[in-house]
Amino acid sequence: MDLVTIFRILIMACGVYMMYWAVQMNMSGKIPEMLVGKGFPISRAKDPKGFIKFTFPFTLATGIILFVCGGIGVLGILIQHPLLDSLMNLVVVAIVIAYGMVLMRAQKKYLVGIDGKNRKIEK
Repeated sequence: MDLVTIFRILIMACGVYMMYWAVQMNMSGKIPEMLVGKGFPISRAKDPKGFIKFTFPFTLATGIILFVCGGIGVLGILIQHPLLDSLMNLVVVAIVIAYGMVLMRAQKKYLVGIDGKNRKIEK
């Protein structure tokens, strides 16, 4: 087993982990620490239900994409097409970056109470 295969197995595991936490968050109504960072006072969040409603589809979709892309890599489906394999790796990186941006926006809006222009949201 080479390093690339181990990396793709880790991508699959991250996908499964994200899908698990998305479903867990949606069912329990509790925000997992992995989405907000260790030490964030979730009890002082402005709108935790809004955060869950907003981030659930993004977290689930990102988990599914990571799982599928990792699985394609582990199974070697694109081994005959190195260009497509590289493109898939770029898609994984782009999805992770986009998800991070969405998550930061959601944290500001729903947990801290700041809008897109860094103004405090009043209820």
